[in-house]
Amino acid sequence: MSEHSVGKAENFLKDGEMRRLDLNGTAVLLSRVEGQYHAVAGDCAHYGAHLDEGVLKGHTLICPWHHACFDVRSGLRREPPALNDLAHFPVHIHAGEVVVILPQDNDVEPQGKATDLNPQTFVIIGGGAAGNSAAEELRRAGYRGKIVLLSDVANVPIDRPNLSKDYLAGNADPAWMPLRDAAWYADRDIDLQLNTTVTGVDPKAHHVMLENGGTLGYDVLLLATGGVPRQLDVPGKDLANVFLLRKLADADQIIEAGGASKQVVIIGASFIAMEAAASLASGRGLTVTIVGIEAVPFERVLGRDIGLMLQKEHEDNGIQFRLNAGVKQFFGKDGVVNSVELSSGEVLLADFVLVGVGVRPATDFLNGSGLKLNDKDKSVLVDSSLLTSDPAIYAAGDIARYDNAGSSVRIEHWRVAQQQGILAARNMNGGNDRVQYHVPFFWTHQWNIELRYVGHAEQWDEIIYRNGTPEQKKFVAFFVAGGN
Repeated sequence: MSEHSVGKAENFLKDGEMRRLDLNGTAVLLSRVEGQYHAVAGDCAHYGAHLDEGVLKGHTLICPWHHACFDVRSGLRREPPALNDLAHFPVHIHAGEVVVILPQDNDVEPQGKATDLNPQTFVIIGGGAAGNSAAEELRRAGYRGKIVLLSDVANVPIDRPNLSKDYLAGNADPAWMPLRDAAWYADRDIDLQLNTTVTGVDPKAHHVMLENGGTLGYDVLLLATGGVPRQLDVPGKDLANVFLLRKLADADQIIEAGGASKQVVIIGASFIAMEAAASLASGRGLTVTIVGIEAVPFERVLGRDIGLMLQKEHEDNGIQFRLNAGVKQFFGKDGVVNSVELSSGEVLLADFVLVGVGVRPATDFLNGSGLKLNDKDKSVLVDSSLLTSDPAIYAAGDIARYDNAGSSVRIEHWRVAQQQGILAARNMNGGNDRVQYHVPFFWTHQWNIELRYVGHAEQWDEIIYRNGTPEQKKFVAFFVAGGN
């Protein structure tokens, strides 16, 4: 343990200010809030962003990159995507000087195990963002019963947003992808069951039915199965080298195909599709054509001007677009796709095809369960606590639909799924958290553009720009509805 005097308490920082310090090689963020000094680790626990470049709002510290939130008084993580807390360093005032004490005074990873004193079993279906964050939060929140996390893939939960970004481009070490290793779950008595597919739920019997013929009982159940990528229902859709991108195995297949390819056609102008286009072109040297049914990418989500900005960024980097265009069929040779025919009759050559036209809620296994589902997309209807129509079943992430200020909302964002997994876990453990307390946020990286989006605007009357314009590729945009 060592003490470091860093400056006069009276004026080293003003109230609401923060500063990054290097104390014997340790990055420390010192802040002053309501007259009190606080010290935490200077780098974000997610991807290492310098936290002094973020925002300090009261006692909440917001990461500048992906908006993880921490409490500067304790280092505790308040909002994802960070998994761990920040190291916290004691601070005291001695002879008018601010003194920081190293090393940290707390363990920065969530801890906790099951005990025989709690006979309950909580089952989580889905090893994605919502399911993984729920399992972690249950232990953080003090739940000491049994946790079973069911995942239908072969690998531990991964950092899925990276699939279409750095991983597909070849800039991410595969070791970065797991959120935790298998030992981490075992150390916390989280029974992670991989390659396990759920075929049904019986709420009356409190049973989950498995594809292998077995059943699993639960006291409380969380549905967090995410989305299923949509496939085009056109001739040739089953040809080899027609890919979807949702799982790590999907990305690995695309990377393998890319090694022997020159040109790729991407169907869809979604965030996944556009990020993948940039990754395959910049990282793999492929010639990419994007086919989309819309006139301007992202016009419905971000508005025409921002959509045109992103389209131009791609075009300036060699990406070609076929917009206002549908797909008629895929052609192949020897069972392998080699071209795409558009509804206009134009034929695009392709060594492989990536279909990125969105996802639908992965809820087929709930048919016959009696749970209330949305008539249109079969998402799971939940209240503001993420409780379903059954008092022992919660739902979170891409499959959850709830009322928000009179509108029916379902949000397909990675960080939102993590937020909802945490929220559901707290309520499963007897809490009273509400979805309205957590602000949605997502980010996208396409070529040299980083775009961050706070909130959720499905409709708006106007967009007001400050500090620049989309043409300048630097701006703040306010989506305004009814003057708000």
